Amino acid sequence: MADKQIVSSVENKERVLKVKISVNIRRHLASCGARVFLIMVMATLFALPAFAQEKLWEELNDQATQLLQDRRYADAIKVSEEAIKVATDTFAPNHPCIAISKNLLGTLYWTYGRFSEAEPLFKQALAIYEEGLGSDHPKVATVLQNLADMYLAQDRYEESEPLYNEALSIYENAFGADHPSVVAALNSLGGLYQDQGKYAEAVPVFERALSIDEKALGLDHPDIATALNNMATLNYYLGANDTAESLYIRALGIYEKSYGKDHPFVATVLVNMVEFYENTGRRDEAEVFADRVKQIQSRYQ
Repeated sequence: MADKQIVSSVENKERVLKVKISVNIRRHLASCGARVFLIMVMATLFALPAFAQEKLWEELNDQATQLLQDRRYADAIKVSEEAIKVATDTFAPNHPCIAISKNLLGTLYWTYGRFSEAEPLFKQALAIYEEGLGSDHPKVATVLQNLADMYLAQDRYEESEPLYNEALSIYENAFGADHPSVVAALNSLGGLYQDQGKYAEAVPVFERALSIDEKALGLDHPDIATALNNMATLNYYLGANDTAESLYIRALGIYEKSYGKDHPFVATVLVNMVEFYENTGRRDEAEVFADRVKQIQSRYQ
């Protein structure tokens, strides 16, 4: 019973961690805040009864997850590696807690650029979930998407695409066509096409994700502006200049309404609009927006 409670508690927190960050991320050296925590763990590890071991694993897993979210990657890796040791000593080899730990450590390794160490961990977690939960379970999709993200970070497009499609199909069947997990998978797939320069394929994927978000969040939500900004750039690359301009203007309006006219998010759209107007021969408009960018940037220097 305790095992089930531990797994349920952690699985409710587990989600796809979108870490599309450049490999320069490995340069983010963490502070040593987790070291004292690890020393305490090592000092008490072998004296703990089984239930305490299970609780210790959960605490380590939560600690590593929080450190990952805080971008303290080096500390997160140390804690996650200890969590796997505790899980291995505590649970059966095919226990879902083992899969949870391996998926998390795999995410940390690839985020830190340690791809060769991450890949087998993802595959081992995937095998545990498929055996225990079935190949169509959302947990399987979570690992598939993480593995695809790692392949995408290495430009391994042919390996990444089928995994994204499989994850998308699992989420659709499990949750329905309009679930947030479906949106995340669509954005990942669209990002894959965009990275390859397949803009015509990326647009309908992003459009579907945007439509779902608009229904869920409303037309004026800041997340909608982010999607509109990206969609505008894609349409510009495809030569659909009228569509691109209208999307930029809409994104700009949402950001201004949400954050004010001098917010950095506003500047992100303005920068794209400067490029758009310059490259479409509308230099006067480009200069106006360029001046606004300079004014915003000067406020944050």
